[in-house]
Amino acid sequence: MSPHSSDNNVSVLLKEYSAHGKVSTDLYDVQSGPVPNASSLKPNEVLVHVRYVSVDPYLRMRLSGVDGPYSRAFKVGHPISSHGVGEVIASTSSDYKEGDRVTGGAFPWSKYATFDVTPEVAKASGFSKLEGVLAKAPLEWHIGVLGMPSFTAWYGLNVIAQPKKGETIVVSAAAGAVGQAVVQLAKSLGLYVVAAAGSDEKVAYLKDELKADAVFNYKKVDSYSATLKGLCPRGIDIYFDNVGGEFLDAVLEHVNKNARIAACGAISQYQKEKGETYGIKNVMSVVGNEVRWEGFIIMYHYKSHYEAFVKDITERVKNGTFNYKLHISEGIETAPQAMVDMMSGKNFGKTCVKV
Repeated sequence: MSPHSSDNNVSVLLKEYSAHGKVSTDLYDVQSGPVPNASSLKPNEVLVHVRYVSVDPYLRMRLSGVDGPYSRAFKVGHPISSHGVGEVIASTSSDYKEGDRVTGGAFPWSKYATFDVTPEVAKASGFSKLEGVLAKAPLEWHIGVLGMPSFTAWYGLNVIAQPKKGETIVVSAAAGAVGQAVVQLAKSLGLYVVAAAGSDEKVAYLKDELKADAVFNYKKVDSYSATLKGLCPRGIDIYFDNVGGEFLDAVLEHVNKNARIAACGAISQYQKEKGETYGIKNVMSVVGNEVRWEGFIIMYHYKSHYEAFVKDITERVKNGTFNYKLHISEGIETAPQAMVDMMSGKNFGKTCVKV
């Protein structure tokens, strides 16, 4: 379990903030240094061999140098961090031992990392030991099928959208980390699923493997509104929004009375400067149709709903009714390019890095 004596600790640090809204590999600095020494651990610290880290769209907002409403900007000269999973290789805490599998929301993009596991600090970062069925699951499941995006899909659909059998749901970025889970869950609940994705390969996956009822390549249509009108003859009851912008505006033209919008993200706008973001024109449709348009931050709902999510999804995986596609990049040094590719839609499924 201990690192090899010749091993180095490779880390991805933030070199500079994104000045014009764009993500590029120039923002990062990949450095190699010594592995933290187990003998130098302070009381209530653990040394972790990081196995997987998640690459997610929300990280883009932390690269701007401006604190957001629910996340703080990364610091120049410090490692990027995100949700991760790994194994304890040394510990000075009675609560953790060598070999324990751990997860958390602030894993540095490094091969090895030291964590303060005093209860108040661990709670603040979501750091915890995987126990029971969670400890037995493959490590990558905690980034994928049991990870934050899958939970986001489950919560957004079941709690925010509150679907009814026979309703029509539109899912944007439907082959992505969140979208692929929404499509499968919606189908299992008896919804008519209309999915949008950005490549013919993704369209085929959604249609042939995930069994969406109607799928289109949003990059190849002349009009979002006309396409949605043709594919949603009964109107739109639920929109699971991962992209925002012009696509959201088009959806608002076709929502039914008492429709629900689960506002999960707006990836089409993340790389635009403040004055360049798309202005929604059809807001009065929300008023006239009494639409419930609700945003949510999944990190606030783990305590109340994660256990129910795990129970539901693990049962679906066991009976073969839920699959989750990972887009895995090998080696922590590939994380910057993985981030760039994800933001430009080159990923296929949930992007993560196998450290």
